Parts: sequence; structure tokens; C-alpha cells
Amino acid sequence: MAISPIDSLLVMPSPTHARSYQSAVAEGYAPDAAAPPLLVDGRFDAHLAWMNEQGGEVRQIDGRMVERAPHVQLWLVHAYTFIGRVNIRFRLTDDLRVWGGNIGYAIRPSFREKGFGRHILALALPVARESGLRGALLTCLSTNKASIRVIEANGGQLAETGPHPTLPEQTVRRYWIDLPV
Repeated sequence: MAISPIDSLLVMPSPTHARSYQSAVAEGYAPDAAAPPLLVDGRFDAHLAWMNEQGGEVRQIDGRMVERAPHVQLWLVHAYTFIGRVNIRFRLTDDLRVWGGNIGYAIRPSFREKGFGRHILALALPVARESGLRGALLTCLSTNKASIRVIEANGGQLAETGPHPTLPEQTVRRYWIDLPV
């Protein structure tokens, strides 16, 4: 039986989904580039702890160290199956205003183009609202047609376009989603 988006829910990352998460990575899902390896001394704990660690700095793809904004990472799952992740950042840094925004999400390859992207963002918006955000900035590359559809389907209004901070050949689309009380 196929899993549908309506059958999935957001949970805190946990060892319960470690095997499925590692399977997603093997099929091409990319965890955050700054994250520690999946297994440190044979344990998944360090990777999980890093995901929701607060404060400090994180290394960007270009090697710069930047402030880590207050955030939460949640996983979209069905039973023991890891489907994707969403990061909700409760405050924007200067870097996040340009690329990253308040909410970022990723779906594992075998679940793409099946409505899970739209669903994970729809589930994340109430979490962002309940945290006190009254609006959320989302960014995507202008070439990422799937993310454009997901963001616009969830009420995203294009605010502006501009250059990507580290990929000069790419254009970033910045969307705003209102989160009224």
C-alpha cells in the first residue's frame, strides 16, 4: 500500500526513524551539509542532537561560519518511514534573509512529486504561527519549479528575486507567507 501525504505527520527527530533516515540518505536525500556524520562511533545520537542544538555557529557550504538562528527541525514520517524534514527558524539572520528564510524543507527522492512537499509546508505553518511568527520568509532557486509550486500552493506571495549569495549564476525567489493569529 502506498503512503499518501495525509497519512504522514511531523515528529521530533528520533532514533526510531534512524534506519529509514539512513536509507533516505543512501537514495540521495541530502542532510544538512553542516551536520556531523550520520554515525559517530557507530551511534546516530550526535547527528540527532546536532539537528536541534541551539546557539553557536554553523558552517555554510562556502566555508563561512555564521550565527545559528533559534530553530526546530521536525521530520515528516509515516510509522517508521522517514519522508522528509522541515526547519523552522524563529528569527532571521542577515544570511537567512538572503537565502534560507524562516522555513526550509526537503523530501527524500522516492517521495518527491507526490504531494509531500506541499503537505510538510502546510504542517509547518501552524508550528511557525504558534511560535509567535506572524509571517514567514521562504526562499528557493528560480529553477526549482517544484518548490515554487509548493510555496505558492501554501499561500506564498513572491516578494522579490535576487542573486544567490554563493552561486552567482543562480537567481533566488523570496516569498512571504502571512501567518495571522
